[in-house]
Amino acid sequence: MKNRILSIKRERDSELIATGYRVRDKMTNNPFFPAPPAALETASQLLPEFISLVGHSMNRDKEVIERKKKQKLILTSLLTEVADYVTLTCKGNRLMLLSSGFTISGKYNNREEPVIKLLKVELGPPGIATTRVKRLRGARVYIHQYTDQEPSSETAWTQVFSKDAKHTFRGLQSVKKYWFRVAAIARDGQFVYSPVVERVIQ
Repeated sequence: MKNRILSIKRERDSELIATGYRVRDKMTNNPFFPAPPAALETASQLLPEFISLVGHSMNRDKEVIERKKKQKLILTSLLTEVADYVTLTCKGNRLMLLSSGFTISGKYNNREEPVIKLLKVELGPPGIATTRVKRLRGARVYIHQYTDQEPSSETAWTQVFSKDAKHTFRGLQSVKKYWFRVAAIARDGQFVYSPVVERVIQ
């Protein structure tokens, strides 16, 4: 079949998250798909927990990593069930397939790579700092992070997941140096990071 949904079984964690939210949004109240399978609702409910597991697995906790793997298998299975329903319903109709939110075969117009150019870190009263970036088009989740160790590949970041491009951290130690950054999950599932900003807390 020329027009077909591409397999999601090898998608990266961030790509699977993006696919899940995109499919949920595109298929909700979509007249092409009046009776989607229950797997769509179940997958939607599992996405926030999977996002949290992906974030916490960055600290290389083996138990969290194992839980994340199991959750990914479940989420992939659910979305594959939805994709099978879409395939049967669309019968190769490209417009209908595209409206589902799944990635399909064929050519797409090239798009600019998403980027976060600027991170603002505003210092408030003692122990408080606010991170703020410009909203990234299509981003579903922002991960606001800080560390009191000079960043390296081994750095463990304290992080907060949010739908907002702004977050206020409280309880930081005064007269101490911290490093901040913000990550966003872009529309195509890519993790996009801001520059790292260094501040001494009041």
